[in-house]
Amino acid sequence: MKFNKALVGVLFLTIVFAGAVAVRADHFGRHHRPHGMTWTGLHGLKTMIQLNLSDAQKSKILSIIEKYENEREGLKRSLREARENCARELETEPFNEAEVRNALRQTAPIKEELLVMRLKMMAELNTVLTPEQNQLLKELRPRRIERLKAREHMARRRQ
Repeated sequence: MKFNKALVGVLFLTIVFAGAVAVRADHFGRHHRPHGMTWTGLHGLKTMIQLNLSDAQKSKILSIIEKYENEREGLKRSLREARENCARELETEPFNEAEVRNALRQTAPIKEELLVMRLKMMAELNTVLTPEQNQLLKELRPRRIERLKAREHMARRRQ
């Protein structure tokens, strides 16, 4: 039972933060961190503990996340492929402006769809939380963003 609660917490925050990461990932074909590393897992669990969700809330949150999960994974795969294509076009000699523009245009609708999907999911998730939990989540957000920025800055300095 405890494993299910932790899993729900990690899944909830992974989905929430993955949308934000996807929107911020402006570097086509490049990764900000080694493959497989995530920042959201432990932070997500910490946030879930702080929100003190009831079992009913966890169940509802899990069902909302599952509702979007397959489509989100497919879009992330498509975005990854579009970015790889864009990176190839940027490196192709001789430079072909039309092909680069086309490759860039292919990424935009995917990023748009991921962002809109994240916002829709967040709106649904917010209906599950109490006003106090929503307020706490809003208060925690700036600190989380600052930590992510600091880590991103450190990763760039190491490169």
